[in-house]
Amino acid sequence: MTTASAPPGIYRWYVLAVLTLAQTCHGIDRAIIGLVLKPLGAEFSMSGAQLGLLAGVAYGVPFAIAAIPFGYAVDRMNRTALMTFALAAWSGATALCGAATGFWTLAAGRAAVGVAEAGGSPTGMSLLADYFGTDRRATAIGIWYLSAGVGFALAFFAGGWIVAEHGWRWAFIAAGVPGLLLAPLLYFTVREPVRGRQDAPQEHGDHALRARLGMLFARPGMTYAIAAITCIATGIYGMSTWLATFLVDSHGFGLPQAGLVVAIAYGILGSVGGLTVGWGSDRINARRGGFDPAHTALLASAIPVLTAIAGLLAVSAGSATVAVACLMAAGMFSASYNGPVYAVIVTIAGPHLRGLAVSAVQMSANLIGVGLGAWLIGMVSDQVGGKDGVAWGIGTAMLFCIAGGVLLLLASRAIRRHDATHHHA
Repeated sequence: MTTASAPPGIYRWYVLAVLTLAQTCHGIDRAIIGLVLKPLGAEFSMSGAQLGLLAGVAYGVPFAIAAIPFGYAVDRMNRTALMTFALAAWSGATALCGAATGFWTLAAGRAAVGVAEAGGSPTGMSLLADYFGTDRRATAIGIWYLSAGVGFALAFFAGGWIVAEHGWRWAFIAAGVPGLLLAPLLYFTVREPVRGRQDAPQEHGDHALRARLGMLFARPGMTYAIAAITCIATGIYGMSTWLATFLVDSHGFGLPQAGLVVAIAYGILGSVGGLTVGWGSDRINARRGGFDPAHTALLASAIPVLTAIAGLLAVSAGSATVAVACLMAAGMFSASYNGPVYAVIVTIAGPHLRGLAVSAVQMSANLIGVGLGAWLIGMVSDQVGGKDGVAWGIGTAMLFCIAGGVLLLLASRAIRRHDATHHHA
């Protein structure tokens, strides 16, 4: 763990690989709860709302509370050390969930995971922004966000088999171990880059947190972009959390088979979609002469709308084959917005507000999006009842994805107006 002034070309790709592995552990530990909702409900006699609280609020609210302090620390402290601490903490907390004795001990474990994982995204993204310039930033972030899909796939594919063979407790333990093994490698081999070396110089100072938040939200389009991701997270996280239960309830799948479908849709196809759109975004911007945040936000606005359409078709389909096909499409679109939208956010934030920007996104997306999405579906499921309750809940959550697309259009317009005013000033 040393400080690097000019990261070599090959080494930066190694850093990307290690950070992607760390974020994969983040994805596994975050997603594993969705696979075990059915056995948890059976063992502890929990309602849909209680399960939704475990999957959403118990994780999302502590995550949100910790996000801003972590973001403040990311912009001031050694990020490699911070990332190592967060990785070890969330992995250990996940493994300890396997020892839970009921709702409250599980909620405490999920809360600990949420607090620690709040440090993952802002730290990793801040590091990547200093290893990759704007010409490769969306690609790098898109690859890094592949980890969300890979982690999701591993959680649902391997986890489905572990739950079926050894029970839900061992699924939690198995999910936590990889991060504990990776933490020392990250600490000793990833160097701290010089902050802001990939960007044009900007004025900055040691401002108080309130002042820095004011500076952040004064950036053109930032409020709309953060609101957009929050809405999209409500729909996508809620849907992905309850998909295995939906397939079991509405179409009679076994848990391992349901886990396999979700792993392919949100893991493999979601990863392909995220990588392809991130690469395509960089290619389009290169042809336009450089990164254009307004144009990138405009193109990205279509992605959550396509996700919602595919999701609504999936939960309304009478045939299991049609439902699975639509879920594959929804999964492919679900992670595709990450690369371009986060590239917009870290670019308009600038190098000295990046950690705070990503933490603000994560706080909002988790407090409202993750916290609301899973709980909302559980509540609707309880109200509707029967085998189609979860389907109605997922359909309701998809409306938030459409709202996210509209907000990205508004972000694009705000950035364009600012650029036009600044250009003519």
